[in-house]
Amino acid sequence: MELDHVKHGVKLWHLNHKLARRLQRKRDEQVFGDYTFVVGASKYLKEIEGLHYRLFRQPMLNWLVWVYRFHAPNLISLILDKSGKIVGYECFMFNEVEVQDCILHEVYVGVESELQGKGLATALRRYSIASYDFGNLNGISTVAVTGDIQALRSAQKAGFAITKASLKPPGQYLFHPLTLGR
Repeated sequence: MELDHVKHGVKLWHLNHKLARRLQRKRDEQVFGDYTFVVGASKYLKEIEGLHYRLFRQPMLNWLVWVYRFHAPNLISLILDKSGKIVGYECFMFNEVEVQDCILHEVYVGVESELQGKGLATALRRYSIASYDFGNLNGISTVAVTGDIQALRSAQKAGFAITKASLKPPGQYLFHPLTLGR
């Protein structure tokens, strides 16, 4: 059983490594109050992993961290404070079942605990949507886990719509169409 899990992780790593290389994205920065939204860089990976662990008490998927080492600018969006410290992040990947439909999946989003409820996650999602919205993807998907009303509302405020129930993990599957898909 464990070997199958490892094989699946390797398969997903290859898929994401290949597709992330070809992904097109605008690299513009955006200011939101005292914060700046930027595309990711591998130099921030340890800081992102630390923030993720503090927020969710579990590490990011190892194979995905390796993809981000090579393709952070194409798959990560960040919120930086005035001093350049990361206070929020949004990470993407390609799911096997969505690849044929040219859909990018938002897998992680997090904002420092003391800054939650101020619209930063919603604004970060809008920044990411705009950075990908120029013709090379049909849309972006995400899952709001059952009981995480904050994540659900943030995604909806950013323009995502519930399209179906998700079984794994249990929750709501949300989708935001991009230019190619309109």
